[in-house]
Amino acid sequence: MAAAKGPQACSAMVFMFWFLVLNSRMLRAENLELELLLSFKSSLNDPLNYLSNWNPSATFCKWQGITCTNSSRIAVIELSGKNISGKVSSSIFQLPYIQTIDLSINQLSGKLPDDIFSSSSLRFLNLSNNNFTGPIPNGSIFLLETLDLSNNMLSGKIPQEIGSFSSLRFLDLGGNVLVGKIPLSITNLRSLQVLTLASNQLVGQIPSELGQMRSLKWIYLGYNNLSGEIPIELGQLTSLNHLDLVYNNLTGQIPSSLGNLSNLQYLFLYQNKLAGPIPKSIFGLTKLISLDLSDNYLSGEIPELIIKLKNLEILHLFSNNFTGKIPVALSSLPRLRILQLWSNKLSGEIPKDLGKQNNLTVLDLSTNSLTGRIPEGLCSSGNLFKLILFSNSLEDEIPKSLSACKSLRRVRLQDNSLSGELSSEFTKLPLVYFFDISSNNLSGRIDSRKWEMPSLQMLSLAKNGFWGGLPDSFGSENLENFRPVSKSVLGCYST
Repeated sequence: MAAAKGPQACSAMVFMFWFLVLNSRMLRAENLELELLLSFKSSLNDPLNYLSNWNPSATFCKWQGITCTNSSRIAVIELSGKNISGKVSSSIFQLPYIQTIDLSINQLSGKLPDDIFSSSSLRFLNLSNNNFTGPIPNGSIFLLETLDLSNNMLSGKIPQEIGSFSSLRFLDLGGNVLVGKIPLSITNLRSLQVLTLASNQLVGQIPSELGQMRSLKWIYLGYNNLSGEIPIELGQLTSLNHLDLVYNNLTGQIPSSLGNLSNLQYLFLYQNKLAGPIPKSIFGLTKLISLDLSDNYLSGEIPELIIKLKNLEILHLFSNNFTGKIPVALSSLPRLRILQLWSNKLSGEIPKDLGKQNNLTVLDLSTNSLTGRIPEGLCSSGNLFKLILFSNSLEDEIPKSLSACKSLRRVRLQDNSLSGELSSEFTKLPLVYFFDISSNNLSGRIDSRKWEMPSLQMLSLAKNGFWGGLPDSFGSENLENFRPVSKSVLGCYST
């Protein structure tokens, strides 16, 4: 019997030995993580005392903002929007099992730690909306899927090493003061779905190699100093949902290859120097929700092909050189809410059915050469709040239907050839705060009707054929200064 106990006792001793070894290692690992967290805390100011329970008296897995794995290892630090300030210690990037660090929307400052990319386990890093300065450190993390350093004050060039983050799906470096060209290495990120480099000081051309990044769904490069033409290769990004290249110095024509982006919902190219017509292929993008090509040098006619954009809600083509008539097809777009075609060279009449089948909230066709009547159905949706038609050659009476448009807030019909009298109901619109019908051929006695416009802040009736005295009140306490010019020329303005 004694001989039988020998092997059992030996096995028990071996088991106890390894138990003590493993337990000792676990304790050392826990102590290391504890020290790293306390070092991180010591570098911060915490006016809301959110980190008040960060002390050794409680296990760190129960600290606020900390999430541990099943084996009690720190996996997540979530401190977004806690108003903490100070400099970030590099200690949190040395946590051996950390997967997520979110310090966004705080007041953190100083340079990013040099070893910010030293963790091999990190998958999510968000330091956006702070006050970090200096360059983006070199380095890469193979497993990192999200990198958000946006809305800080980071400077210098985008590191070439950015192309080594081979697992990245989301990259946002926007809202900084980064300079130089977009590095070609960025096109190595073949898993990238979101690329945002907007609101920096980047120069040079958009790399044509972006067309090889077939996983991209979102490109936002606006508000930089990029130049040259839009690469035709972008038309190969058939997963793209959002393309935004606004406020740059892009030239040339809009490439017809963009018509291949069959999943595109948002196309924003405004405030560039693009010229030529809108490619017909663009009107085959049937998923488009918003199309903004404004503030360019585009020309030609707006084709009736636009009828294919049945999902379109917002159309901005203002401040270009478009000619011809406003397409009748616009009247058939059921989701169209905002239509802005001002400052072009459009002529002819406003489509008579515009508004009847749309959901118009904003209509601005000002500063063109439009003729004919204002259509009756513009406010058929009951949601029109902005009606801007000034500086055209519109004629006849203001439609009676607009008198029932209780949603109107801003009305600018000046500098046309409108005639007739104002409807009595038109002077009782409750939400209108800006009302300018000056420089027309309108007539009638001003004080013969009741003015009940409680929101009115600016009123101009000048250069018409109105007569009579001013009414006792326009129904608004916000309209403080009146400036009558003569019996037939009245102007009233708020301060």
